[in-house]
Formats: sequence, C-alpha cells, structure tokens
Amino acid sequence: MLRILLIFFVFILPPFAAAQTKPSVQIGLSNETVGITSSFDGTEIVVFGSIENGEKERLKNGKYDLVISLEGPTDFTTVRRKEHKFGIWVNGLSEQFSDVPSSYTMAATRPVDQISDAENLKILEVGLDNLNLVPVGKKLTAEQTKVFRDSLVRLKISKGLYLVDIGGIEFLTPTLFKATLTVPANVPIGRHLAHAYLFDGGKFIASQFTTLEVRKKGFEQQAYDLAHNHGLIYGILAVLIAMFTGWFASFIFKKD
Repeated sequence: MLRILLIFFVFILPPFAAAQTKPSVQIGLSNETVGITSSFDGTEIVVFGSIENGEKERLKNGKYDLVISLEGPTDFTTVRRKEHKFGIWVNGLSEQFSDVPSSYTMAATRPVDQISDAENLKILEVGLDNLNLVPVGKKLTAEQTKVFRDSLVRLKISKGLYLVDIGGIEFLTPTLFKATLTVPANVPIGRHLAHAYLFDGGKFIASQFTTLEVRKKGFEQQAYDLAHNHGLIYGILAVLIAMFTGWFASFIFKKD
C-alpha cells in the first residue's frame, strides 16, 4: 500500500486538465481466485488489458513499453550461509529480510533496464534487481548484504517462486495486450497483487493494479481454517487421529 501511495503522489497526480488526455493502462485477470487442493500442481493466470488515450502513431509502431507483475504476500525470510567446519556443514552467518515478496512473476516487453532508468525502477520496484529487500537485525557490510540478497533471490528462483519472462507480453492490437503468468504449485496462500506499469520513451506514465486471491479449497480449506481459528480443537483432533492410526496399525499388523 505504501508503494501504491508513493507511485500516486510522485508519478500519477497531474493537473486535472492534463489527466483527461494522458495515456493510461487498464487490466483484468482471467481468474480472480485460485483454489488450492491436494492435487494442485500449478496453473496460469492471463492478465489482459488495454492502453487508453495513447498516441496513434506510437501505438501503431509499438513505442510504448509495459511491465506486468504478480506479487505474493510479503513476509520475513532468513538466509543462512553454510560453513564447512570439522568435516561437517553447519549454519554460519545469517541475515533476515523483511517485507520479502513470497512470490514474484514478471512479464515485460523488453529487459527492464532498457525500459526506464534505474531511479524509476527502484521507486516502482520493477524487476528482481529492484525489489526493496530490506535487511534487518545484524549489521553487515554492504558487500555482505548484497551476497545475502543475491542468495535470497537465487533461492526463490530455484523454488520456482520468482519468474521473469522478457517478451512475454503479446499485443493483440495496437492497444490490446495480454500476458500469461505462471502460478507455481507451491504458491503462497493469500492476496496477490497484479500490477501493470506503462512507460513511454523511458518515462513512467501510468499504472493499474488488481488483486488475485489464492486460498485453499474443500477439505484443505476446512483444515486450514480450523488450525488457524480453533487451534486447541485442531490440536486435540490431531492427537486423537494419531492415536487411532497407531492403534489401527497395531491391530492390522499384530501377530497371532
């Protein structure tokens, strides 16, 4: 929410008269909800939209650039460095990061460093290199922090949670476009933010966002709700089920 307010006041708040003809971007999702079941192995979300009030010649010649991202809920993440001591691998120096997007999928018309300058990209947090991954806790040097930040991003990529698709935006007409974003099997539960950024000649000119809800479905949702809303009952049921399973197994496999 802080980022949205910052974008609004820094970039989007023009004089009212100028806003009437300023290019803008509109987006929608093929699905606004993703249901997670025991057999869920990932899916795809199509982000479709249009560029409004664009200059006809620039639209015709594909001069506008777009970046579309799908960002999961933020959380705290700890990155630990393994050290080899006395013949075994042990946990060494660690760093904790706050407000880490649990997932981040991005599609762009071309590499983001070719779309706009570094300052704009940092403010907008567009691209993996520009996510505001803030270290907390131990005070490390800038070089050490960079090493841990890079490790965090590589870890997310290896798990399929951070994905980048350069050239992944398809223009159906000079104004209409779509992008297919992957939702991995291990996608985090919660509200995800789909965001579209419109650039013209390196300048950020408009953005739009919408939300995607990822939640468990069926029995998984009931178990999730019970565990989070009625922890005591969930714990008692878990113990009873474990006791019954043990008794049943011993009954089936007992020797005469």
